[in-house]
Amino acid sequence: MKRKLLKYELMATARLYLPLYLVMAGFSVLGRLSLWRLPWQVTTTEDLAGWTNLSITVDVEGGGLKGQFLGSLITLVMVLYVLVVLGALVVHFIITLQRFWKNLMGDEGYLMFTLPVSTGDLLWAKAASVFLWGFATVLMVILSVLILVWHPQLTAAIRQGLAELGPDVWATAGQMARLIFPPVAWALFLAELVVNGFSGTFQLYAAMAMGHTVKRHKVLASLVSYGAIATVVGVAASLLMGLLLPGFAAKMDQMELFMSTPELLLIAQAAGEFFTATWAFVLVIDLAAATGCFLLARHLLNTQLNLE
Repeated sequence: MKRKLLKYELMATARLYLPLYLVMAGFSVLGRLSLWRLPWQVTTTEDLAGWTNLSITVDVEGGGLKGQFLGSLITLVMVLYVLVVLGALVVHFIITLQRFWKNLMGDEGYLMFTLPVSTGDLLWAKAASVFLWGFATVLMVILSVLILVWHPQLTAAIRQGLAELGPDVWATAGQMARLIFPPVAWALFLAELVVNGFSGTFQLYAAMAMGHTVKRHKVLASLVSYGAIATVVGVAASLLMGLLLPGFAAKMDQMELFMSTPELLLIAQAAGEFFTATWAFVLVIDLAAATGCFLLARHLLNTQLNLE
């Protein structure tokens, strides 16, 4: 039954998300076509330290009235594209609120709570749908940006710059990457991404459930409740960082930064330990917040919900 709930929730929200993704993809392709014929110039320069710098320039003013019109058109397309991308993130947030508020605490609640499932199953289905659509939205934003900015000359210049680094630099960079992001850090980071997504959603659900318990000004009460929940979680995270930062700073003070490869590796190791500890503690905080808010929302929907 849980799978059917999730399937129903995904199907019900797909009619809202899929047109949004089509619009985003359309504007990215339109922006790509607008930029394709521009006189791009990608040049590479080398600074005093030997690093390769990329310089990207384009001249649309040299074409007279045609160039000015083309520049204005491209500016308009870019503005609309940015608005669409920002709108996608805002729409995702609005859909998250609307689906919970109307579907469980509005008139649709009479039907939803007659289903042979628990309140916890309803919450999990909605939260899982929010997480999946949020992940899809982020992927669509990244894909649209890549479609928009990709250019053959830029790709060739990046490859050339990376090839000029040399095997010694790549070997050192690989060692530093493995020290900064060891396997346990990656595992904690991926777990934190999932838990944080559900934690944020359950915080919204708990706040709306708390706001719905008052007779008047339910929206205002929900906002106040969310502010209180976010403050508690934020204070816990701040205390965590206050405990971890002094130890990391003390290690940094003992090193002469960027003097040699061994020194860089020591810095990378210290950074890896810091990131691993941070993600571990943040994971615990988000897990506690997700669990507490889920239980609170479930309790309020079971005992305090008034659909009249």
